[in-house]
Amino acid sequence: MDTDEEMRQLKSLAKWALIGLVVFISSGYYAFQELKFMIWGQTAEATVTNVFETSERRKPLLAVEYTFTDEEGQHHSERDDVPRSWPKPGPKVTVQYLSGVEDSSRLEGHSSSTAVWVFLICCGLMAFGCFKLYQMASEAVDGPPRRRRR
Repeated sequence: MDTDEEMRQLKSLAKWALIGLVVFISSGYYAFQELKFMIWGQTAEATVTNVFETSERRKPLLAVEYTFTDEEGQHHSERDDVPRSWPKPGPKVTVQYLSGVEDSSRLEGHSSSTAVWVFLICCGLMAFGCFKLYQMASEAVDGPPRRRRR
């Protein structure tokens, strides 16, 4: 194999490693957000004040504005944007929020389990990659594995 071919393979590997790193970090961030709601999230009943259609980056959304009082008695007026296929909310909805964190509420059920799954898949692929790297390093030092003779 010539050096040009090796450089192309190395560049391709570096590109995929960079893409994998970006996916791993971004999915890890969103998975951590889900973990925070799962561990420290509180629920409250909120009163819907306004519902209207909007869009974000050409993606049609349903904006739901609501007010609620948290566990400490503080009044909050916040908004959550959900897909337009989301069921139209009634006059009262249940929201999840992080106590003491401004603008951290969301409609109950509006979570991102996809990010958690992507993060777990990335962790599995990284573990597999580390295992293969260990195998290759061991083989380079000790030679190929030998079979036992019977």
